Amino acid sequence: MASTTMASWSTAFVWTIFSACLFLWSSEAQFLRPGGKHVCQDQAQVSIPKLCVDSFAQPQYTPYMTVCDGMRLCSSYKTTYKTAYRQVYKMETSTRTSYICCPGWTQRHKRAKGCLQPVCSKPCVHGRCVRPDTCECRKGWTGDVCDTDENECDADAHGCEQECVNSKGSFICTCRAGYRLNIDGKTCKATGEVTDAKYEALMLRVEELEQSMKRMTKMVADRPNDGVLPTLPPQIDRIGSLSEQISILEERLDDCTCRGDREDYYKK
Repeated sequence: MASTTMASWSTAFVWTIFSACLFLWSSEAQFLRPGGKHVCQDQAQVSIPKLCVDSFAQPQYTPYMTVCDGMRLCSSYKTTYKTAYRQVYKMETSTRTSYICCPGWTQRHKRAKGCLQPVCSKPCVHGRCVRPDTCECRKGWTGDVCDTDENECDADAHGCEQECVNSKGSFICTCRAGYRLNIDGKTCKATGEVTDAKYEALMLRVEELEQSMKRMTKMVADRPNDGVLPTLPPQIDRIGSLSEQISILEERLDDCTCRGDREDYYKK
């Protein structure tokens, strides 16, 4: 009775261990079905314990009395063998068919019946994996794993009206001196402000015009006076034109100076 109970417990224990191992081996693929997207068939050799009845020779010892040397009685025993039977487990190898995800694909969740999640051997740094070992990069990035900055300023598609400045994964538009960036972030609008370089250029132009006007005036003054001139010499018209240009430039210079003084005042 005791041996029968022990055999039952042994049988239950072996089957429990085997079932647990089998569950762990197939738990990831137990929901996959043939015909599922990117599902491949897999055949593996598995060993399954099988309960069998095995025969063996069981020794039996029978005591008996005999006459020893000196006419003494001695006890001894003889060994006989009989066929006995016992339950044993033998491992049988069989081919087990299961379903796994094809290379480059995995399940989106453990209960998925298909394999719709692509796998990239290297992570996509600034993008996402769209096909096995294929990354789709976010705007501004390029390369096999989206780790290389794309210089948008090298192409004409950036849309900046004046200047383009590249940055990591993006770019910004800037404007030259005397302009400011519009709300669209790409076009520029003149500020109406005269820069130092423009101011110096205007001053130089005024000086040049003043020198030209002095030379013209001297030429007219040195001209011999033959009486009343029937027509004005061309130098007179030139002097008048230079005078007007000087007046315009002086007004612009005064406006720049006043605006600069006002800005300095408000800054204080």
